[in-house]
Amino acid sequence: MKTFFKAILFIVVVIILLAFLESIFQFSMVSILKKALGGTELAEVRVNVGQEIVTPKFEIVSLEVFYPQNLGVIEADKFEWWRLNIGTVFIFMEYDTYFRLGVRRPELIQVERIGDTVYVDESSIVIELLDVKINNFKHIRTFTSNHFVINNDAEEFIFQAMNLIEREFIEKISSNSQVTFDSAKKNFMENYQNLCMAMGLDVVWI
Repeated sequence: MKTFFKAILFIVVVIILLAFLESIFQFSMVSILKKALGGTELAEVRVNVGQEIVTPKFEIVSLEVFYPQNLGVIEADKFEWWRLNIGTVFIFMEYDTYFRLGVRRPELIQVERIGDTVYVDESSIVIELLDVKINNFKHIRTFTSNHFVINNDAEEFIFQAMNLIEREFIEKISSNSQVTFDSAKKNFMENYQNLCMAMGLDVVWI
């Protein structure tokens, strides 16, 4: 029994020692073992560009909104109990957001001209989200919840976070930006009226 307990104690001491060394030298025993045992690694990526498909499209942009230097934080939980690598990695990043609002299908706007007067059905003007861009991602800094957490792959979550941020941003604009949509519609109507007046036409909104 003494030999058994000594073996258990030796294993525990080795695990603690490896975790301590990894936290200091920032290497991964798992990756070293994988390389020693062999496996599959990414060697090359080849891209073949397919045939170009061009779709003519006419949209009217009435409002562009740009939010530079947004700040975000990604939390990656580490629970590698076999290496005592338990904790949270916090990744702080900066990015820009941009979106356009306007009329996607202007041909659906109901317009009637009688003489020099143009009658426009205001309810037929539908403002939609035309484009969303989230770019210029910058990794600012990385923190860990304690000094023993090994950050060996947490930055990979940045690519997943980019898609999540874009989806949440689109949802937020679509559901909580009625004022912005109203501003875009008002701007469209003003521009349309100014265009008609430049051609000597009066506009009546119905």
